Amino acid sequence: MAIKVIGATCSLGEAVIDKLLMMDIDVIAKEENHLNRNASLLDYSTAGIVREGSGFSISFDDSDADIVVGKDLIIHDLLPSRADKWLAPEIINWANGEDIAGPSRYWLSVADAANAIAHILKAEVKLDNVHMCGRREWSSEDTKSEFDMLWKRTNQGISGNFTAEVLFGHEIAGMEAKPIADEVNQRPDLDPLHQLLLALTGDGWRPLIPFRTALMTLIAGLQEPF
Repeated sequence: MAIKVIGATCSLGEAVIDKLLMMDIDVIAKEENHLNRNASLLDYSTAGIVREGSGFSISFDDSDADIVVGKDLIIHDLLPSRADKWLAPEIINWANGEDIAGPSRYWLSVADAANAIAHILKAEVKLDNVHMCGRREWSSEDTKSEFDMLWKRTNQGISGNFTAEVLFGHEIAGMEAKPIADEVNQRPDLDPLHQLLLALTGDGWRPLIPFRTALMTLIAGLQEPF
C-alpha cells in the first residue's frame, strides 16, 4: 500500500510522512525535501517515497483528498516543531518579549498528532468532522510561565551562562487538580477520535508526549529566524 500526502510543507505533514515511513508504509509526496530529510531512514527501510502515484490520501493544504485536514480532521492547539501555520500567535509574541495573553489551550504535541494520523491513514479510514487536541486544559498564564522558563534556559544554554534561578526549582506550572466544570473553554469532543483509535490500536486517544517536552521541541525550532 501507499499513502498520498498532499501539501506536506508544515511540521505536522512532515511528521506524518516520517511516521508512515517508520511503519514501513510507502509514501507519495511531491516535495523533494522529504527524500532529503529521510535519507538515512530510507537506507534501512523497506518503505520508500515516490513523487507521483495514487493511494489513500490526506491533504494539509485544503486540496481534495480522502482526508482533508481542517475539514474532515480538525486539529486544535497543536505545538509544532517550528514556526509554521500551526504556531499559536501568543507564542510568537512571547518569543519577541511581548507580554500578551492568549486563550486557554488544549495543547497537543505534533508527534502525538502525527502518530494518530498515521494509524488512521494505514487503516484507510475516512473521517467526518473529527476533532483532535490534547486532553488537558492549559491557561495562558501557565503556558507562558512554562514558555518563559524554557526560553530563558535555552538562550542561556546557547551563551553558556546559566543562572541558578533558571536551572533549578521549576515545577511544571498549572499541575494542581481542577474540576472539569471549571474549564474556561469547552474542550472539543474527543470521543469519536478515541473510539476510532480504540478500534485501530486498542489504546484509544492517549497523547503521550509531556507538555514540557513538546514545548522544548518547539523552542529549539524557534531558534531559527521567523
